[in-house]
Amino acid sequence: MKRVVIIGGETHIAEITQLHGKGLTVVGAAVRKDQFEMARQKFGGMIVEDYVHALEELKPDIAAVANENDRKAEVVQAALKRGIDVVVDKPIAIRMEEQDAIEGLLRDHPERRLLNLLTLRGQPAWRRFRDAVAAGEVGIPAFCHVRMAVQLKRAQRPPWFLDVRRSGGLFLDLLIHGIDQVEWCTGRRVAAMTATTGNLGRPEDAHLRDHAAVFCGLEGGGSAVVEGQRMLPDTKGSDYRMMLAGTEGVIDLVMGADVTLTSRTGAGKVLTDLPGARSVVADWLEGGDLTPQAASLRANRLAILATQSAERGERVVV
Repeated sequence: MKRVVIIGGETHIAEITQLHGKGLTVVGAAVRKDQFEMARQKFGGMIVEDYVHALEELKPDIAAVANENDRKAEVVQAALKRGIDVVVDKPIAIRMEEQDAIEGLLRDHPERRLLNLLTLRGQPAWRRFRDAVAAGEVGIPAFCHVRMAVQLKRAQRPPWFLDVRRSGGLFLDLLIHGIDQVEWCTGRRVAAMTATTGNLGRPEDAHLRDHAAVFCGLEGGGSAVVEGQRMLPDTKGSDYRMMLAGTEGVIDLVMGADVTLTSRTGAGKVLTDLPGARSVVADWLEGGDLTPQAASLRANRLAILATQSAERGERVVV
């Protein structure tokens, strides 16, 4: 049973807590003082404010990092330097120098392991979508489009979450999933990126970013667009979609609805033979390859590059 310390209570940590007693045990957490009561109820164990104290006192096997985005890289590096494996709710880091430092630590200590919570890889519809493409059901991938839209939820978010200086912006906090899906589903690496981001809904808030998009050129030919917004009305919680066109067909996914395939054998076929859901954390604990460490790192690096492209107004070669 792996001992886990949770650092922060800001973001999606249920991927860890749902496995308590099933391969891991949560032995404590480091959170802000105003989060102590929540942490006692949700996590249990020793609750402190100083994450270094938690790491050194509890000596966990794994640090589950879910604090503010601009502080994640600091915690990831501290854990790795102490011989502790890391599970991070994206992003791993929001600056390239932080990314480089983390990759350097992992190169120097190959026995250490890191997982970025790219959870779409474990969800049935997305797995079936990818399996269909890998099986050649639409031929050679030529173009794909990923859309990820959510509500802004300003009143429900902590102050740092909607401040691009601290969150890193939409590519790192949201569209990282879509960028990862492009490479995972097409089987091709992103070769170049041209991105844009901005704030249309609340221009008086200089540090808010409510929309973003990136055009990706793929190695070996083909292209992709990943776009998203924090603009959905209260009538809809989220809108995630993916479409891939190949030389022999098209496959569409609408999250919460259907995966539909048009190929040489028929048009508009709804794929009902979905695989079961798979926890990316459980897979990682068992030594699986659903989310390889290289993919965890690459998705984050690509999200940083997309952010840089948007900020500088220039095409970035990967």
